[in-house]
Amino acid sequence: MSLSDIRHRFTPALDEIIDRCRLTDDFVDKEQFQVLIATVWGNAVLEPERSGIESTDLEDLHDFLNEQIERVMGKGSSVTGCFEFIVSKQGEDSLARQQVTKNHKEFLLYFARLILQDITPRA
Repeated sequence: MSLSDIRHRFTPALDEIIDRCRLTDDFVDKEQFQVLIATVWGNAVLEPERSGIESTDLEDLHDFLNEQIERVMGKGSSVTGCFEFIVSKQGEDSLARQQVTKNHKEFLLYFARLILQDITPRA
């Protein structure tokens, strides 16, 4: 599947996520947005076929999600940044405020550990 196909398939879902996080016409709850994007990515990695893609499509999905994240969060924002947020104190407080279930939180933290260990500089 091409990046163009990924865009076509996933744009409606991302628009729905953005609308769900929209507080006003011009303001999106960026914390909720990051949690939902991290959830989408984790689910896609865990079971690509349930997302309607193959594991070989994950790179293009990652690129698409990064485009959408930048659209909402600003230039330089990424899937990795969403997981960095989740493991931060602000992220921890946000998960509590959003009343994220224990299982959902554990799921997000599991993927955060996987993703962030790959970018941690090694001595």
